Amino acid sequence: MEKYNRHFEALSAFVSEKRAKVIADELTWLLDSLTAEQKFIMEGNDLEAKRLALFDSLGIGGKKAKELIEECPEELKPKLTLECRNMEKYVEHIKSTNADIIEIIERKLSVQEKLINKTHSTASTYTGSGVKVTKHNTSGGFFGSV
Repeated sequence: MEKYNRHFEALSAFVSEKRAKVIADELTWLLDSLTAEQKFIMEGNDLEAKRLALFDSLGIGGKKAKELIEECPEELKPKLTLECRNMEKYVEHIKSTNADIIEIIERKLSVQEKLINKTHSTASTYTGSGVKVTKHNTSGGFFGSV
């Protein structure tokens, strides 16, 4: 549990930094951070594989944290309870921060889409004599029919 919590604490800090970088539009950092994020994912998968193997070897493969706390020796219950609560806190923070990141990105993309559509729809073309062109001739010309 202590190893898990160290992992989730570092991942939680990384995700918080990622959220700040998304808000600040630091795209270079975000691209460069993909390797670090993949490393976190691989480390988490490795920890989980080791936990599953250990639990299976001990015959407690399907046990939930609450069940483990109930069944552990009394002197270990406070420590295990604290570790489980910390893990829940980190996991909840990671989930909510990732949800925030997705929401922020979606809002930013929506704003960009509106700006692009507004720019295209309000753009006007004028002839050399200053007359506004309302219909473009796409039946021939340099590129041919479009």
